[in-house]
Amino acid sequence: MQLQFPPKHPLIIARTQVSLPEGAFIRALPFVVDETQRFRVDAMVMCADIMASAYAQMIEFALRSKWEKTQNKEQRSGHLDIAMFQHAWSIVDQIYSLRQLLRSLAFNGDDVDAFMSATSSVHVLRNRTDHLDQLIPNIAASKGNSRSLFGSLTYFVLGAVVGAPEVEVFVVAQHADPVRPSEQIASIRIPGELRKPIGNFVLTAAGDELDIDTAMLTLGAVMTRTNEGFEKSIRAQVAQKATEHGIEQDKLLAHYGARLKIMLAMNVGKTTAQSDPANEGKAGPATL
Repeated sequence: MQLQFPPKHPLIIARTQVSLPEGAFIRALPFVVDETQRFRVDAMVMCADIMASAYAQMIEFALRSKWEKTQNKEQRSGHLDIAMFQHAWSIVDQIYSLRQLLRSLAFNGDDVDAFMSATSSVHVLRNRTDHLDQLIPNIAASKGNSRSLFGSLTYFVLGAVVGAPEVEVFVVAQHADPVRPSEQIASIRIPGELRKPIGNFVLTAAGDELDIDTAMLTLGAVMTRTNEGFEKSIRAQVAQKATEHGIEQDKLLAHYGARLKIMLAMNVGKTTAQSDPANEGKAGPATL
């Protein structure tokens, strides 16, 4: 089934705004930008790309996990459900880094404030996993009803897209580790807006929760404005320097480029030696 997502769905925002278009200005900042600042912006772009990819993977795995549940016990691994937690916690890590980068770059504005407010729980959540061994004695001794290690993940999905058209909407709650006696599996709130066909992802742990959808939506505005603001500011600076020093603007806008991926063809075990009998027994280097 080809799923249709509305333009304002977090998945679309993730693909078009959180993960900036390939030709976006801040994907390849010019050399004239201060080295430290350029590294920080590069880090922002990478963190945002990881978040966008992780969100898309969560949706894909959530839909594929329906298939896994139809398998017998010998074939059922549960790895798709675990992969969703893997990506959710990866999003936590990237948000933590982004919040620090935004502070270091002294970025502000209503969009930044909205993102910071939507992700305020990340500090507690990140500490949960980074200091897990130290926290376990306190978790074990806790008298509360939420003693899970990696928390729970909830989301909503239309019945039709998981093979149950007779059901309008499913609310799904996943628990990563064993559920202990009297433990609360998840705290589910009916959202004001159901993000169809699948969405409203919320990670809950350590008494805090992260609305992943809202984090994605608010970050989209931040990344878009950051890209536009940097381009406008830097191009203005470059134009001024080019006039002052008589240098072509293109030279001042030179950059490293954006990303690199190389695939080298290699014939393993073959040599460069010819089939001449005189060369037999002489080993040659593998060709690349």
